[in-house]
Amino acid sequence: MRFPDAVTVLRPTGADEYGNPGTGPHAPAGTFAGFLSGDAVYAAPGVDVQRGDRLVIGADTYDVEGDPRDLRSPSRPVMTRVAVRLRRR
Repeated sequence: MRFPDAVTVLRPTGADEYGNPGTGPHAPAGTFAGFLSGDAVYAAPGVDVQRGDRLVIGADTYDVEGDPRDLRSPSRPVMTRVAVRLRRR
């Protein structure tokens, strides 16, 4: 499968000013090849994306909605689906 988009993962670091864990500023945590289709990003199975991350594709930033899901054929995972929502500026 061809994944034409370069996707940068932004992961929350530390706590915010109120002490809430995992809600501090986001820092780059890696990149992967994927593709955006509607409200989902698709990538190779096992990609390192977590709930609370943000994904940057081109000039747009997306919030990850829920946990990523592996899509399977009858015998093995073939792709990971990450539900996303465009971040308003």
